[in-house]
Amino acid sequence: MLEKIYQFLIKATQSLFTLFKVIIRSNISLQKHIGESQSCIILGNGPSLANILGQYQQELTQQTLVCVNKFPDTVHYTLLKPSYYVVCSEEFWATDTKDPHHEGRQRMIQAAIEKTDWPLTFFIPNSSKANPSFLANIKKNPHINLVFYNTTPVEGLPGISNWLLGKGLGSPRPHNVLIPSILQMINSGFKQIYLVGADHSWIPMISVDENNNALVNQQHFYDEHQSKSQQMYRSGKTPRRLHEILEKFMFSFRAYFDLKALADKEGASIYNCTEGSFIDAFDRKPITAVFN
Repeated sequence: MLEKIYQFLIKATQSLFTLFKVIIRSNISLQKHIGESQSCIILGNGPSLANILGQYQQELTQQTLVCVNKFPDTVHYTLLKPSYYVVCSEEFWATDTKDPHHEGRQRMIQAAIEKTDWPLTFFIPNSSKANPSFLANIKKNPHINLVFYNTTPVEGLPGISNWLLGKGLGSPRPHNVLIPSILQMINSGFKQIYLVGADHSWIPMISVDENNNALVNQQHFYDEHQSKSQQMYRSGKTPRRLHEILEKFMFSFRAYFDLKALADKEGASIYNCTEGSFIDAFDRKPITAVFN
């Protein structure tokens, strides 16, 4: 009994702190985007996506697709013409970052600007407004519609968290771009959300070198055989220690259970169609079931 009271008090405290953060950091006037179909497929950039693209490219062109991060900088972008594009990391628009991937992220955005000649809804954190020139560059393409979303971390009592998430006032800690991608699709009204390329198989790829640098080999479908172990950075500036990397992964995997709870509340279903995925929150389905 005392343990239950203790856990309730912890959750209640987290909710109070979350509400305070929302008041301080969130933009309450952001408008929700409303999707035009009932189902969508989110294309994660995990290594398994290569097989999916190789086998089912034609079938994918008939679906409402959501892509993330580097996808516009691949040959598949103009072939599949996704309806949605989601980024989350502030390193895309930050000007003082030391992240070695900063230039690569800039190329991703430029690729989307230059290649997109179809209607594209681009979800991006509200905090990107801190760099007006970055947004002005995107707005040069009339086919791209920018939709801003809040990334204020939401934690605490499930009822309060679900209400805040459903109102778009925050997000489960967005340590991975798949988290806001799922959230934005739920809040856009999609009732069936399918995940492919959502491997999240990083845990066996963690190592520590002789200089005590914690490293992760984060493989993607476009670099699975060329990727190498590298440091992860906090806010694009400071390398993460091992415990910080593990904490980041913990928050990510926990966030999927929060999104599952929100989806259940909203009458939506999330299916993981990624073979061998480490995500344990969502029901599994083979990708062929989506096309049938």
